[in-house]
Amino acid sequence: MDTQVILDSIWVVFAGVLVFFMNLGFAMVESGFARAKNAANILSKNFIVFAVSSLGFLLLGWGLMFGDGNGFVGLKGLWMAGGADNSPAVGDAYRGVYGAISWTGIPFWLKFFFQLVFCGTAATIVSGAVAERVKYLSFILFSFALTLLVYPIVGHWIWGGGWLSELGFLDFAGSTVVHSVGGWAALAGVMVLGPRFGKYKKNGGINPIPGHNMSIAVIGLFVLWLGWFGFNPGSTMAADPGAIAKVLMTTNTSAIMAVLTSTATCWIVTGKPDLGMTINGCLA
Repeated sequence: MDTQVILDSIWVVFAGVLVFFMNLGFAMVESGFARAKNAANILSKNFIVFAVSSLGFLLLGWGLMFGDGNGFVGLKGLWMAGGADNSPAVGDAYRGVYGAISWTGIPFWLKFFFQLVFCGTAATIVSGAVAERVKYLSFILFSFALTLLVYPIVGHWIWGGGWLSELGFLDFAGSTVVHSVGGWAALAGVMVLGPRFGKYKKNGGINPIPGHNMSIAVIGLFVLWLGWFGFNPGSTMAADPGAIAKVLMTTNTSAIMAVLTSTATCWIVTGKPDLGMTINGCLA
């Protein structure tokens, strides 16, 4: 096997494992910010969501997202990612039905794994938004539908050669495909479910619901921060030192500025810094 293919593959495996590790970060942040009585339920949902996501993306999601098709959805190689493919061949040498992702010269199932952990992240974003307000089975079904159909179809529009891609839309590491889709899905869930029980008083006033374990939340934040160093630089899907270095610095600089600005804003508005606001500012 070509040396460059080996190097690219090692890098993408490493980056993909970092993104997978973000599941732990989400679980710790969400459970830390929740009330103690709901911590086990939230941890369980974060545990099962990746399994559900993996199944949905394998059954149909990958094909809908990257299969050759039209501007709306992939139509080839749909079931169980079983379409023709001769990766790591690229460009004119590629012979398969997943042409939209034939630009990266790594083995097929490594492409699948790296995109799978992105899909799982989108579903996990929903978990945090609906924490303490959704039934377990309802969350499983919602996550399965999201990763089987919704995420892949929107992903096809941008990364699968769909209509947004044809208009020149660019998304390097998933700010729209992953985070925006996860955010919109979370908003839809929250609008249907409504606020947490006990959040509002009868007169409309707000009852603060502080997290039960900020130590866990902070550790979770650092796990997510570590995961970003796989999420963003890994999106090069190639061992390109120059590109990786630039993305690393952009990622870290964005995070530290978010920490500083959220802390300063809270300090100015409320008269004191707040750890919860700083954590959420960094995540945002």
